[in-house]
Amino acid sequence: MKTQTITRNPPTPCKTTARVFLAGGLNVMSAPGGGEVQMTATASALAKIGLRAKLWRPWEHKLAEGDCLHLFGSLPEHIPTIDAARRQGVRVVLSTIAWFDLASYWREPGRLSRRLGAACRYVLRANWPSLPSWRRSLYHSVDMLLPNSSSEADQLMRLFQVPARRIHVVPNGADPRFAIADAGQFERKYGLRDFVLSIGRIEPRKNQLGLIRALKDTDMPLVVVGQPVPGHMAYHEACLREAGSNVHFVGHINHDAPMLASAYGACRCLALTSWFETPGLVALEAAMSGVPLVLPRGGSGHEYFGNQALYVGPKNLEEIREAVRAAFKMERNEHLARRVQKQFTWESVARITRRAYEKQGNP
Repeated sequence: MKTQTITRNPPTPCKTTARVFLAGGLNVMSAPGGGEVQMTATASALAKIGLRAKLWRPWEHKLAEGDCLHLFGSLPEHIPTIDAARRQGVRVVLSTIAWFDLASYWREPGRLSRRLGAACRYVLRANWPSLPSWRRSLYHSVDMLLPNSSSEADQLMRLFQVPARRIHVVPNGADPRFAIADAGQFERKYGLRDFVLSIGRIEPRKNQLGLIRALKDTDMPLVVVGQPVPGHMAYHEACLREAGSNVHFVGHINHDAPMLASAYGACRCLALTSWFETPGLVALEAAMSGVPLVLPRGGSGHEYFGNQALYVGPKNLEEIREAVRAAFKMERNEHLARRVQKQFTWESVARITRRAYEKQGNP
């Protein structure tokens, strides 16, 4: 995509009573995941602390009616929207939801040419951060960037030369309802309890196939919650073929449904063996009730959970199997549950987000 230069007017910090529009990509709800939950939960929490926040529907709301436009995801399609907002004097912030890692690019499943291209672009970017690209243009065009972790913020500064003053770390959050999980509802519907739980869109980056292979021929039941991402049906079919009798696919569970909290209540541990997570909303939701966690080394999970989770590499099936086996035997972690309930609610996220809106963010 051709790099665009966006005209920047001096930004005006949003008032405490700001009118805020929140928006994702055009196809944001075709395969909803953590980013979409983050967007809708943030909008709701902002409204509860006094901001006039709502999801932006371009066919209903004129941009000029808002004081601030909050975009989610590092997407090239955001660039024309940012340009339109700047022309109308609307402040723009971006939750980047991004991660840049050479090993992940190189080892990610897919054609060699695609992996080689992604790895080469990363090396170029790491050595020449001033190199033009749509992503660099995107990051430099908004008033503030809102990464989910300090490590993600460091990448934005190192790889794209974004000034620290235009970055405000906003952690991910989880709904306190996940702290009270009724295992009975899930058990009654599916006849399953005391299992390894995997939740996420079924796609190569989430590495459900690696988890299925790692737990093959073990006595640990695995419950896979999620639906295949459009374009990855072949990957979903490979997961189905590899699955042994210990694997149970239950499809998509609506994020707002009590059944999702019940799944956390019924499981023995959560296993996310993705190439990376930033840190993964389901990890925070599971941790709300102290579920033992197995998480990927890639991403910012360690920044959130420290030594209160087990970390694995997505390619090491033996390591995954042993970590899951260890987590399966653990009791629920009440200390972790209390900390997450205190620090990572959507209300606390909303208050941090509001402070980001109020920053000057001058270039």
